[in-house]
Amino acid sequence: MKTATKRIKRPTILQAAAVAGLGWLSRPLAGKAAVQQQAAAITARQVSRAPTAPDDPAWGTANPVSIPLSPQNLVLPRLEEAGAKGIIVRALFDDEQISFLLEWPDAHPDQDLETVMQYRDAAAIQFPRDPAMTGASFMMGHQGNAVTIYHWKSDWQFGRLLDVDEAYPNMYADWYQHSGAEAGEIPEASDYLTKGDKAYLTAAAAGNTLADPLIQEKIGPIQKMQAQGFGTLEPHATQDAKGSGLWQNGSWKIAMSFPRQQEAFTFREDTPVLVAFAVWDGSRQERNGQKAYSTWQEMRLTAAPAPTPLPQDQERTGILWPAVGGAAAVAAAAGAALIALRLRRPRQAAGPQEPQNR
Repeated sequence: MKTATKRIKRPTILQAAAVAGLGWLSRPLAGKAAVQQQAAAITARQVSRAPTAPDDPAWGTANPVSIPLSPQNLVLPRLEEAGAKGIIVRALFDDEQISFLLEWPDAHPDQDLETVMQYRDAAAIQFPRDPAMTGASFMMGHQGNAVTIYHWKSDWQFGRLLDVDEAYPNMYADWYQHSGAEAGEIPEASDYLTKGDKAYLTAAAAGNTLADPLIQEKIGPIQKMQAQGFGTLEPHATQDAKGSGLWQNGSWKIAMSFPRQQEAFTFREDTPVLVAFAVWDGSRQERNGQKAYSTWQEMRLTAAPAPTPLPQDQERTGILWPAVGGAAAVAAAAGAALIALRLRRPRQAAGPQEPQNR
């Protein structure tokens, strides 16, 4: 009985080599897809110093986790579609502080409120004031079970002193009484607070931090707040946050850092704490309850030290290293195919042989 032989054609072998190369090239994309699809379990890694800047290289050691966001369409004022569909969250901690990095795409940075028709970009982190009291609502807590919120406001960082005269530089005013500004000058809000009569800047006089640029400067761009349900949001008595935002290449990166020791608990290693996130897109006129939000996500602190990040010139990401690896994979597959062809040619020339009887 004769055995049939199957010839392997050169195009088939080259196609196999190409598939192998494409498989290698797709590795970075597959890794990114895995980040997007993994369960939202945030792991905060330990570092020697928790970063407070969004461009700190230490963030390269943190585990990125993709958190989906939904439009707040449950209560008034509802939002049917939000600008932010999700965020990437990273977390690091040291002996005293815990820091988060929030990142999401945003085509336009909204960081000033020069007119009444402009709205800020913003982001917030929320967790139960006392995690031992289970059942806190992710929708800003509820009566008797409060939440703590750290709220980054873009205008408090970039446009704290901007006013209508920056939007309309050719405007003219004759005299603003009680402002402390000279006739013909357009006063800033800070003029009423430092040179004029504060009573004529009524919101600031009433203690509203949104109207007082001097308090905003003292607090910084991240305000600590508290709530026990809808309509109860108010500034916290203690302001202890550090951090800042950076808009770059069509995305926001917001670093928020605050003490591990909170008023009712401490962020401890291997003890889970629920956290939630919210994002406001000023270009879409999102403000107040009109926002994109997440449900509770579990977060743990791990004592395992974070790996040392590679320098940028050695970081094996982007297109260079996959391209080199892909070329190597194609070359290896093609070489193996050619060797196989050479080995098969003498056998094909000799023709098929009868198998030996045993």
